Amino acid sequence: MLTALGSSKAPNAPVYGHVTCPDGLQMAYTDQGIGPVLLLLHGWGVDGSFFAPLQDRLAQTCRIVTPDLRAHGQTPAGDSELRFDTLAGDLHTLIETLDLDDVTLLGWSMGAMVAWRYIERQGTARLAGLVVEDMSPRIVNDEHWRLGVSSGMSLEASDHHGQGMISQWPDYAASFAPRMFARSVHETHPDLVQAAVEGMAAQTGADMSTLWDAMARQDFRAMLPSIDIPTLIVFGELSQVYGPESGAYLADLIPNAKALGFMHSGHAPHLEEPEEFASAVSNFVQTACPAPDTRIHPEGRKL
Repeated sequence: MLTALGSSKAPNAPVYGHVTCPDGLQMAYTDQGIGPVLLLLHGWGVDGSFFAPLQDRLAQTCRIVTPDLRAHGQTPAGDSELRFDTLAGDLHTLIETLDLDDVTLLGWSMGAMVAWRYIERQGTARLAGLVVEDMSPRIVNDEHWRLGVSSGMSLEASDHHGQGMISQWPDYAASFAPRMFARSVHETHPDLVQAAVEGMAAQTGADMSTLWDAMARQDFRAMLPSIDIPTLIVFGELSQVYGPESGAYLADLIPNAKALGFMHSGHAPHLEEPEEFASAVSNFVQTACPAPDTRIHPEGRKL
């Protein structure tokens, strides 16, 4: 589990549970807090524990549901193909099983692509808002698109990297994980960087390669104008993964969207500026979500 950066004491302990997906996969999740529902979708190569500081802070005002996406953390890869239709289907199962309404989805990095595919397939009937954290709608670059990965990675280069992940995953994790953060974090919070390396290395290289390939072949630009719920685009102004221009692009194309940059953050503002990030998300959720009805958790916990 990732070491929390300045984590605050939670008002109540998280409930740990599983939902059964259509292929029989047991998808792990945590459920914590009371209030409007905020569902956190982590990025590629990590797991839900990377949201621990955010969960603890926002559980004071929100109900926080955080799954480990398929092939990450406590959720196995399963027998279904590792692609975004599958991940979005798992998200649909989670929302339906827990009977969640007026949900704000927060997708960090790859998690945003899961949210976009869910919206494409299921619409926004159960959603109240969307938060996109440091992501581009297309991660690879070509002569007509330069807002993918800031290194300028092409699809051909992506394929090469994907092959290396299979045989050299620990080395790849040790190289990639530090790039999640602004360079200054390496000096101010080296423990956070090391925890990220260890958390990423715990995943399976072959599964991560498959998901990377799926991610590199996504292009969500055409669907962005169809998003009909309030949207907050957040990004790190010092991100080593995507440039601020990617956030501005999303805010321009998505109706009822606004962009918010974090000047001291890289690819993970929720870890690098945790208090400021939590405040911004809490304010957005409280504005986007109506007051929830009293509900009973499937395990019998009153919410």
